[in-house]
Amino acid sequence: MKRALAACLASAVVCLLAVPTIQAQSGGRGSQQGAAPARSWLLVNVVTLKPDMANDWVEFQKTQTIPMQKKGGMKDRDVWQSGAPFGEGFTFAVLTPITKFVDYDQPPLLVRTLGAEAARAYNDKLRRMVASQRAYAIQTRDELSIPPGPNTKFIGGILTETTIVSGHAAQYEAYLKDELVPTLKKGNVTGFLVARTVFGGDANVYQTLQLFESFGEIDKGPITTRVLGQAGAQAMGAKVTPHVASVNRNVIRYVPDLSFHEK
Repeated sequence: MKRALAACLASAVVCLLAVPTIQAQSGGRGSQQGAAPARSWLLVNVVTLKPDMANDWVEFQKTQTIPMQKKGGMKDRDVWQSGAPFGEGFTFAVLTPITKFVDYDQPPLLVRTLGAEAARAYNDKLRRMVASQRAYAIQTRDELSIPPGPNTKFIGGILTETTIVSGHAAQYEAYLKDELVPTLKKGNVTGFLVARTVFGGDANVYQTLQLFESFGEIDKGPITTRVLGQAGAQAMGAKVTPHVASVNRNVIRYVPDLSFHEK
């Protein structure tokens, strides 16, 4: 997931395709045998706004937050919206890269960039707009993902949060790698991004984001059914059922006006 999720009301997501990895251990496909795959860490801030303050928050992000983040040296930021049209309304997920955790030994980027006094004023304004907020760290599973092409113009995605049975991570990841990903590739999926919650939430939760270029993609039905047929898709799904505790699925929209990628 380096530009997206994911996204993940995310993260995951285009964000998951754009951020740098912090474990660049010459891994992944085509790497030396036995090397760990390269993965990225992302900070996901999920913000639910007060309905009457939603427009103010968007403007605040454009005029205050994004300039501050760029001034502070942030290179990547992606924003996804839920409730557009499905899911909890007035909810946004802001994904930014975690380059290294030692950075959290320093004051927050906001304080380092604006100073303590201005940072307090900034937070006072922001709190008046926010109904609730949650932050967590996810790690991408690049080796289980299908990145979109470099010129792909996607507008949204189907975000699936899967809680696996404790101790069944290996079986679930094997299903993704050996069953689902090959099928999605045959179906010419726009992109498929995978991440897992590590800090700030349930560590048994995986996020997958199936990107699409048009909401009309949903009208065609699931890719697994199109490729395998109804019976084949059900048979494939049955293989993962013993390893899954619950599934939550949302359609989310990418917000390019609130996202940026600096070279």
